[in-house]
Amino acid sequence: MLSLAQISDALPPVSVIIPTRNRANLLRTCITGLRNTSYPDMEIIVANNDSDEPETLAYLRALASEGVTILDQPGPFNYSTINNNAVAIARGELICLMNNDIEVLSPDWLAIMVTQAMRPEVGAVGAQLLYPDGRIQHAGVVIGVGNAAGHAHRFLRPEAEGYFRRHALPQYVSAVTAACLVVRRDRFLAVGGLDEANFAVAFNDVDLCLKLNQRGWQSFYEPRAVLVHHESVSRGQDTDPVGAARFARELAALQRIWRTNESTDPYHHPMLSRASEQFALDLTSVAMPR
Repeated sequence: MLSLAQISDALPPVSVIIPTRNRANLLRTCITGLRNTSYPDMEIIVANNDSDEPETLAYLRALASEGVTILDQPGPFNYSTINNNAVAIARGELICLMNNDIEVLSPDWLAIMVTQAMRPEVGAVGAQLLYPDGRIQHAGVVIGVGNAAGHAHRFLRPEAEGYFRRHALPQYVSAVTAACLVVRRDRFLAVGGLDEANFAVAFNDVDLCLKLNQRGWQSFYEPRAVLVHHESVSRGQDTDPVGAARFARELAALQRIWRTNESTDPYHHPMLSRASEQFALDLTSVAMPR
């Protein structure tokens, strides 16, 4: 039987891609976590989208001198374009898409995710992501929640029972978030990567996963890889008129392409509410006694 060290040594090279703009404190925490990660061959690519804070620029120069690839990606923020361009120069057999506001908790997270991603039937692999207060932020994505896509078990405490402890079980899902997503590079490219035209910011990860699923490479949630996600801290939320209009277009595209306003997620029971990420019973579908 192979030891854990032997298994780790046999893992293929991974390119970790981190889009960033300013907020050197977040990026530093993310990079420190990667450097404390136990993995035999990991390339780090930081895709810099118009950072202009002196502290961030100095930190990027320091990273470049230490062997980190810094890929300048100027212009309006387009998450899909930024990552696709980084994948084009990546040398890894696998790609790890990672937000700059991810905090690593244990050194084995990447090996755990890569082990699942190398399975022939698996496409994108997602981690269990926690809010800074310890509650679950992501445990897989459910298609159709909010007529779009919602994060399963959001706000649940990991130690809680929840929905039959499902948040604690490795399982197939319809999609996972690209805040931390591992996928084989050849499969990413085979489905055309992230959709730059329809999903510049939102739902690009959902679209990617559904394209992979169509090819027989099913998305997979791996709760034994646990990280903290300081959600959208550096980019902010889409509350301004321009951001809100862009989000509305992307939501409309998701519904047009994938019928998320009509379809039922095959991994989410039809008696569960489409209005809740908590796996709550849909009371409107329950026949009340007369």
